[in-house]
Amino acid sequence: MKLRTIVTVIVAVFSMAMIQGCTTSSTTVNGAPSVSPDTEKALETRLQLALGYMTQGDRERAREHLEKAMRINSRSPEVHDVWALLYQQEMELAEAESHYKKALSYDPGFTRSRNNYGMFLLRQERYEEAYQQFVKGSEDLAYPKRGEIFYKAGVTAIKLNKLTEGEEALQKAVVLAPQMSQPYLELAEIAYTRADYQRAKQLLEKYNDARRRPTPRGLWLGVKLENRLGNRDAEASQGLALKNLFPDSRENQEYLNWLQNDKQD
Repeated sequence: MKLRTIVTVIVAVFSMAMIQGCTTSSTTVNGAPSVSPDTEKALETRLQLALGYMTQGDRERAREHLEKAMRINSRSPEVHDVWALLYQQEMELAEAESHYKKALSYDPGFTRSRNNYGMFLLRQERYEEAYQQFVKGSEDLAYPKRGEIFYKAGVTAIKLNKLTEGEEALQKAVVLAPQMSQPYLELAEIAYTRADYQRAKQLLEKYNDARRRPTPRGLWLGVKLENRLGNRDAEASQGLALKNLFPDSRENQEYLNWLQNDKQD
């Protein structure tokens, strides 16, 4: 199994013997040393163990395995990507970013790391930088989570007020990953702001169909939509669900304020 496929699965417990005495080849691929099959397997093992310990919250043990992975191949993009995730957990943001940049410098086509780096930037509200990472990652036609990257690009574009680009990315996301619910909600919000209420309702229904339970944001949008469409019973029903299921949510507070202000948007 290839390294990048293996390392994406965070394994909680591993019972594999430690592998010693591995060597690297002198040839290079994308600027990083290529490795023999035995060395690649050793690297896989170290990264699996590191991710497993990170899942358990044992970052010191995770660090031990990452340091051993570095001794196997210090220019491995996968190793630097996991280092970045570890430093993110520890809120060492400068170190995390440094390792993301190293991973992508060693392999610019490493889309999983580019996706992770984009999320890192998004969480810091560095929207333009995050958007560029997601757009670049979406160009990888072989990436298995391409629909997810288009969704992230769409949301980030909207935050940058790039509404056309955002809508296009979200539409691409629902084509590539129709099982994802969130893009439908974002598109429904866009349709609502354009006063295309029937289209918004269709998209909201797709969002609800893709989920197991309602969300505050979905219910609140539903309330506003049914109000605009004149469906008073449906409006009241969704409002009641919002108050009962999510009484402490921001959306419920907005709903209560809206009721007090004669339902003015």
